[in-house]
Amino acid sequence: MIVHQHVDEMPAKPTAPADEASQTPVPTDAVQVFHDLMRIMRTLRSVGLQGSLASGATSALWTLVQNKPMRLSDLAEREIVAIPTMSRIVASLEKQNYVSRSPDPDDGRACLLEATPEAVELITGTTSRRAQLINSALDELDPDERAATMRCLDHLAKALTTVSA
Repeated sequence: MIVHQHVDEMPAKPTAPADEASQTPVPTDAVQVFHDLMRIMRTLRSVGLQGSLASGATSALWTLVQNKPMRLSDLAEREIVAIPTMSRIVASLEKQNYVSRSPDPDDGRACLLEATPEAVELITGTTSRRAQLINSALDELDPDERAATMRCLDHLAKALTTVSA
């Protein structure tokens, strides 16, 4: 019998295998990772200042900062969202002077999106309260833990992108 619990009700660390008669579920690695990621996201949301970017906008902006100018459809594909959703995100970012548009030299009907210098400053962490908080937390780790955390999160993000495609 499978017993479902809300992730917040799970123990902090995986426990020993469940006794067959007790029917107590054993958290899996996936459930533990999900729980930890949710705790991280809740903490980051709680420190968001008025005017802070939503996570979807921040992710899209990160992608633009890290890449050459790209079309809206390419950005939507990379961010794994529908084009209309990305269009709304980009319109908001454009109003805040974080994204600029230029004609696509390969197709006059299309445009290319590019992060502005203000966006680069925001995304690189110099003005982001959330990035500063993460940096403070990373500073609490010893150098080996910090490097391992960075590697593991990168591998997990790439794996999730691959299996969700």
